[in-house]
Amino acid sequence: MRIDPYLYFDGSCAEAFAAYAAILGAPAPQLMAYAESPDGDCGGPDAAGRIMHAWLDLGAFALMGSDVPPGMPLPAGPHAFVSLGVDDDAQAERIFAALADGGAVRMPMESTFFAHRFGMLVDRFGTGWMVLHARACGDMETAA
Repeated sequence: MRIDPYLYFDGSCAEAFAAYAAILGAPAPQLMAYAESPDGDCGGPDAAGRIMHAWLDLGAFALMGSDVPPGMPLPAGPHAFVSLGVDDDAQAERIFAALADGGAVRMPMESTFFAHRFGMLVDRFGTGWMVLHARACGDMETAA
């Protein structure tokens, strides 16, 4: 079993996924517009430039998403955060700064009892992110 986050956008899905691919060092995302649907005119003429399905390969998991169809309201959010575990402090700092550019930091990147580096933000596309370079379980009590 695997769990893959799915994100909704209101017309900025392609831009967001291109940015996420660049920030996370992933291959270009796979994008399917509503106009490319096998069902033909899926979503009507107002949906032609919107993304029906986006898929970003991140190795052990995928990040997926889409633009909501025209006329469907985008729920206020984020309702959930994408938690991104990284391997070192430099990677945590770089990714956090890139995602925070134009967004809103909810918790600044800092050392915690459970992480060498941890921070929370909502990016410029409205997606919530947690960036974490975790401590080993035995290392938690020695956190500074």
